[in-house]
Amino acid sequence: MSAEFDKYSKTYRTALESAVQSTGFDLDHFVSAKLDKLRRINPDLAEAEFNFLDYGCGPGNLCKNFHDYFPQGRYCGVDASEEMVRQARNVHTNKGEFFGLESANWKQKNFALVFAAGVFHHIPPTERPKVVAELFDRCEPSGRIVVWEHNPWNPFTQKIVRDCEFDQDAVLLSCKNLEGLLKGAGFTRVRTVFVTFFPKALSGLLPLESYLEWCPLGGQYATIAHKAG
Repeated sequence: MSAEFDKYSKTYRTALESAVQSTGFDLDHFVSAKLDKLRRINPDLAEAEFNFLDYGCGPGNLCKNFHDYFPQGRYCGVDASEEMVRQARNVHTNKGEFFGLESANWKQKNFALVFAAGVFHHIPPTERPKVVAELFDRCEPSGRIVVWEHNPWNPFTQKIVRDCEFDQDAVLLSCKNLEGLLKGAGFTRVRTVFVTFFPKALSGLLPLESYLEWCPLGGQYATIAHKAG
C-alpha cells in the first residue's frame, strides 16, 4: 500500500477532486464536513487539550483547518506513504506532527481521539483486526475512535470508488462489519451514523443531514466507539 500511494503523492489531491466532481463539491468541503462532524460527535473535546491521531493522514488535508475546530488539540498524522508524510511536513509546518506508519514516535503516544477516514477499504480484510487492535492500544483510557468509510450500500458511492484511480484495490466494508471489528478489539458503546446525503445541487438540504444519521442511504458513514476507562 505504501508504494501505491507514493506513486500518487504528487497527484493525490487532483485525483480526489476528480473523484468527487460529480457531487458538485470540492475536496475542501468534504474535509470541513469531517471536522465539523467530529466536533459534533465529541463536543467535550472542542475546547480541550488532547492528543489527536489522524491514521492514514495522506498529505495532511485534515491538518490544514484542524485547529479551527479543535483549537487546543495536538494533531498527529501517520501514513504508510513516506512521500505523503514528507509532503505533509513541508506543507503543514508547525501545525502538527507527521510520522511514517512504522515509526516508533507515534506508537509511544496515547490519544484521546483516533480518526481514520477512507483508510480501512484499502487494508486487506485479513489485516484489519490487527490494525484495529493497534489503534485500541493507542487510545488512552476513556479514549475513543471514529472510523469514516464509504457506504457500500449506496450505488452512487460505488461509482465514485470505481472512478477513483487509487481506489482500484478498494474492498468496501459495511458498517456492521466495522462494528464487529471494533467490538472484537475491545471497544464498547459502538454506534454508526450515516453522512453525506446531498450533492451541491441540493445544498439547501444539508441542515437536514443531522436528522438522517439513522438512514443507511448516506454516501458514507462514521462508526464511533469508546475504550472503557
